[in-house]
Amino acid sequence: MNYQDEVLRIFDKSGAHSAWGIKHCTRVYHLAKEISQHLQLDDEILYVASMLHDTGRYPAYALSNIDHALRSKGIASNLLQRMAFSPHKIPVVLEAVESHMYYSEPGRSDEAVYIRDSDILDNLGNIGLMRLFSLIGHDELIKTPEDALERARTFAEALPNKVYTKTGRRIAVKRREEMLRFLSGVKRQSTEFAKVL
Repeated sequence: MNYQDEVLRIFDKSGAHSAWGIKHCTRVYHLAKEISQHLQLDDEILYVASMLHDTGRYPAYALSNIDHALRSKGIASNLLQRMAFSPHKIPVVLEAVESHMYYSEPGRSDEAVYIRDSDILDNLGNIGLMRLFSLIGHDELIKTPEDALERARTFAEALPNKVYTKTGRRIAVKRREEMLRFLSGVKRQSTEFAKVL
């Protein structure tokens, strides 16, 4: 079995919510490739780090009171060693997995920086909105539609400033505008509806 098949098996038994599952991870991988196309990054590292960065969040692997990025790093380390993944690439994958969150500093490797930026970008724009609304009732911070709207506002304001790369920042600005247009429309339409009552 090749490393890609082995990594994909994680999703089969993960219980991952679609907001963090294989589609999110695949978007992170493709975004990382897109925004780093001017560089010669290691595709195996990008792929594996993208696919494993959220495993510590999935019900089958999550541990309470453990940050999912650290848990994901531990899972990735065990899996990559078991798969006999290239030993000199493992530390780069683990750094990318551990530092992928917007509240973390970017990792030292280019792969880690681009994975982090791509993960942030997938929380912005129309896809970010869709992910937030899909989490209503499935996330302790997003129990109601109002919580999702507030989280969208927070993301639109804060996340673009967390993007490190020049190309990523350009995309972040566009995706921020998508979110703000949506939020403005909801506010306008909610106000119009309230006036009728």
